[in-house]
Amino acid sequence: MRQENQSVQLSSFRVGEEVYAIDIMRIREIINPVPVTPVPESIGAIEGVINLRGVILPIIDLRKRFGLTALTDSRLVKYIIALVDGRLFGFRVDEVLDVVRVDTEKISPSPQHEMGREPGLFVGVCQVKDRLLLLLDLRKIIRPHERERGAT
Repeated sequence: MRQENQSVQLSSFRVGEEVYAIDIMRIREIINPVPVTPVPESIGAIEGVINLRGVILPIIDLRKRFGLTALTDSRLVKYIIALVDGRLFGFRVDEVLDVVRVDTEKISPSPQHEMGREPGLFVGVCQVKDRLLLLLDLRKIIRPHERERGAT
């Protein structure tokens, strides 16, 4: 009996010139930007918090996290609302692209992992059509002090 390949659905999005992806099972929803309330003394990439149907959650700007300059044209910006370690976080991205299905055997470990180092912000890489997708590790994107501020 032949065993079927396992696959995963990935949501791809753009931050700067790079295309990233996360497992669609982590995503609760994708929304248009809403007003963000700044939080005094927030540091790093946290823009502030939003109220999403009665749930207060932090918004992390991935451009800031990756050390990129502010985006001048924000017409395509979206917030990806995702569950990380049982808490909700919003991730500001430049543009949401599409959902792709990838065979798990076609996902390569991150280059850091293969060099014997601790993986960085991404856990794997896969080729989809003519582009490489970097699979982000949301746990690494959220720094420990930011993790405490997530919504439950």
